[in-house]
Amino acid sequence: MTNRWLYLPIEVKVRELDAKLLLSYYAIQQGYQVIIGDQPNVTETLAQYPQGIYFAKGGPKGFRKRMITSAVDNGQTVVELDEEGLLIEKKRYIRDRMRKDTLQFVEHEYCWGEHQKQVISNTYPDMAYKCHVVGNPRFDLLQPKYRSLYQKEVKSLQEQYGEFILINTRFSIYNAAKGKKDTVFVQHIKELYESFLKMIEKTARRFSHLTIIIRPHPAENFNSYRQAFRDLSNVHVVHEGVINKWLLAAKMVIHNGCTSGIEAFLLDKPVIAYIPFETEDTELPNLLGFKATTITELHQTIDQLLHHKAIIPDDDRLYHYCRWDIGDYSFQHILGLCNTITLPSPPLSLSKSRKKPIKNVRKQKRKFSLLEEEITSFYQILDEIEQQTFKRTIQQIAPQVFYIKAG
Repeated sequence: MTNRWLYLPIEVKVRELDAKLLLSYYAIQQGYQVIIGDQPNVTETLAQYPQGIYFAKGGPKGFRKRMITSAVDNGQTVVELDEEGLLIEKKRYIRDRMRKDTLQFVEHEYCWGEHQKQVISNTYPDMAYKCHVVGNPRFDLLQPKYRSLYQKEVKSLQEQYGEFILINTRFSIYNAAKGKKDTVFVQHIKELYESFLKMIEKTARRFSHLTIIIRPHPAENFNSYRQAFRDLSNVHVVHEGVINKWLLAAKMVIHNGCTSGIEAFLLDKPVIAYIPFETEDTELPNLLGFKATTITELHQTIDQLLHHKAIIPDDDRLYHYCRWDIGDYSFQHILGLCNTITLPSPPLSLSKSRKKPIKNVRKQKRKFSLLEEEITSFYQILDEIEQQTFKRTIQQIAPQVFYIKAG
């Protein structure tokens, strides 16, 4: 597999970077040369580097079409794993994220689980052959083998906050970063947001010896929570770093309809779905772990979990939505499938002009930073986990974009 190229664009760093680094670590061992970094800047490199595999991450229909057609126009073979492919509703998903006019340009569509595969295959039977159930490398990081990746950060969080309950929220369509969006279409989320405010206050007062960490959705207004709980010294609003370290450090997790509830469950962490009323869009995450429909019931469950070893309820329906089994890794399935793709033979060595840093990258409005040290330290911990080491070359070729190969 030597001299094959893999392009790994990243849009949301805290969600995607570690999973893409995990995939890249094993890809370069198999002879791939990898370009990884900020999505728009990685896309800019495609015209200047060899034809290879462009690993698309899905997106709203217009964004997705632009990214994929740009890659194809530059001679790349496209594979795709939609980062939002786990919790989907068929009609909305097909309409907004999985249009056939773009899917036709994708060589492999990597699916989180059978549910996503069936949604796509039943809608486009002639495209079913493109779909492969692989899980997601994000969930590989939840496996016992890789939990030590976050060991130092977990210890630091526990030293800083002591025993804490982590509460994750998902109310951005009402509690938006730019202000409340109080329309008829978001009344159920408004009601859920207000229910959580009431629950958090009562929980913070009832368990005043514990710290409450609120981790809002990144598109939410963080200050709304800071204002609401400014008089409660044991409540902190924090959205920093990857979710895995927070889940591992927490005593337990409370949520409603959040992917983090699934992640906490797969980390063997006590997780409580607080469900003051039913909503249509939260079935899967709320199936897992413990459930509480009232604040009294929630507090009883917290008491139980604080004083007794938790036997966490399971639900087999989860595994229809995401491929998951201990020792079965998504990155292995992805690389196995990538290895079946026939690619043009790139030159054995790039010309000097190709190896020069790319300077004409368009400036991006959004903030994204990636340092060589982040890549190096992540790989070094993987070396410790695998009890091996191998030589790697890491070279910055554009703002927030790195070229990596073995040797």
